[in-house]
Amino acid sequence: MLLRYSKQEEAEVVGKTDRYLMPLITTLFVLAFLDRSNIGNARIAGLEESFNMSSYQFDWLLTAFYISYVSFEWIGFLWNIVPAHIYVTMCMFSWGLIASLQSIVFNYFLLFILRFLLGIGEASFGPGVPMYLSFFYQRKEIGFRTGIFMSAAPLSTAFAGTLAYFITAVADHTPIDSWRVLLFVEGIPCMIMAFVTWHYLPDRPSTAYFLNLKDKIIVRSRYRRRTEVDGEAVSHAGTHSFKWSEALEVLQDPKVYVTGSMFCLANIAYSSLPVFLPLILRDMGYESITAQGLSAPPYMVAYVVVLFTTYWSDKRKSRAEFIVFLSSVSAAGYFILALSRHTLIRYASIFFVASGFYSVIAMIIAWTVNNQSSESGKGTGMVMLNSIGQFGPLIGTRLYPDSDSPYYERGMFICSASMMMVAVLAILLRRHLARLNVESYNDENYRLVSDEGEPIVPSAAAEEIEGPEEEIIYEEEEEEDEEASRYEVISAQEARQLREEYGFDIDIVDDEQSVETVLRNGAKVVTKRQHMKFKYML
Repeated sequence: MLLRYSKQEEAEVVGKTDRYLMPLITTLFVLAFLDRSNIGNARIAGLEESFNMSSYQFDWLLTAFYISYVSFEWIGFLWNIVPAHIYVTMCMFSWGLIASLQSIVFNYFLLFILRFLLGIGEASFGPGVPMYLSFFYQRKEIGFRTGIFMSAAPLSTAFAGTLAYFITAVADHTPIDSWRVLLFVEGIPCMIMAFVTWHYLPDRPSTAYFLNLKDKIIVRSRYRRRTEVDGEAVSHAGTHSFKWSEALEVLQDPKVYVTGSMFCLANIAYSSLPVFLPLILRDMGYESITAQGLSAPPYMVAYVVVLFTTYWSDKRKSRAEFIVFLSSVSAAGYFILALSRHTLIRYASIFFVASGFYSVIAMIIAWTVNNQSSESGKGTGMVMLNSIGQFGPLIGTRLYPDSDSPYYERGMFICSASMMMVAVLAILLRRHLARLNVESYNDENYRLVSDEGEPIVPSAAAEEIEGPEEEIIYEEEEEEDEEASRYEVISAQEARQLREEYGFDIDIVDDEQSVETVLRNGAKVVTKRQHMKFKYML
């Protein structure tokens, strides 16, 4: 028997997943980024004075976090093994507790240890989220959802500045140090959200509490299309296992090291600006409490830009062109910051800087997930991306010493050059992926055959074959018919349950001849589309 459903019904399932899953994931990442970057707000709230801390010692507090973050990236493999609601709950509670304990330390050494432990807790969560989202979304949908989740970073930074403004304003009227109140208050929500995560974070679509039986059958059909058409080795129900053969294949893939290098360069800017922006604004001449508030607007603009660009990246089914443009915008902003001495111009440049690198980070992550076919491959790709990429913060967190104030030209020039290198690497990787797609068409297994028996090579591949120096022009994928019906094989028990729930509103095909016709025609369509699709997203 077959369940017949429409594209609109499939879109409703995706929309339902967006409504229930994305707000929770985004909230968790907001809290993670808040606890990571609030050390910058604590700095200008009196942390340095409490411990007579030098600029060099503060830089080591930032470095301690990223040393453990890089060292424990491998923990991300547990996303494939431990059920998500258990795994994320443990991560959330641990780093929330550690973040709050920072408020009661009485010497520099203990604060350094807690920052190191905080890095372990957050390394367990953030790097694996894009792979987790790939359990629920197709390749053409993952970019925007990664953008929603990653936009939590600028949103969190904006929220951190506003929240720090109010907390420190209230704490100034108490006998407790403002920075202690700030760190304590911002750690508590993570521990509360750990209990929410346990009950409401689904492990896989097949166990999602917000999907009914019909929704889960449609999701199963989406998974089948991913395996038959896109060549992905993904599981609808999830096996909670890890295949080392797939991991080793990824480790031998040069693409992983290119995207890792791009991520590393972008992270030099991504890791440094949120922590140092309050200090930079203070050195522009603003009071400490005003600098906390002024740090929020650039990140609110970046939040909108991330959502806009990742949405259109999915629509155009392209990553490289957006990465190149946004990296260039961010590089230009840093260059202006390095050269300008006008306060208003420098502040305006921060909007371009933040909007550029936050969007680039989201695109690189989505690009990495897009171009790995298996779940173990996606997990390994994300671990490698972050293992290489998180060396960037080790550089970025040391770019703004007090000796370079008030303009910090050296740090600005380094970030500008880093973002330009991201653009160059994106161009080179795009051309490499284009050639790999051409090679897949040169293989007989990926060529269409006309009625006369002659192989048909798509125009993009033909142009590359005629002259490798020519610009490759990719045709838009043919849009699917909005009214076309879709089918999924169902069992007799599922058919009975659907009829009990929906009555005559459910469309089940149970005529033997009709079922055979649908399956035969569907096989032809799958075969055709397997040959028509490019293997890698550009």
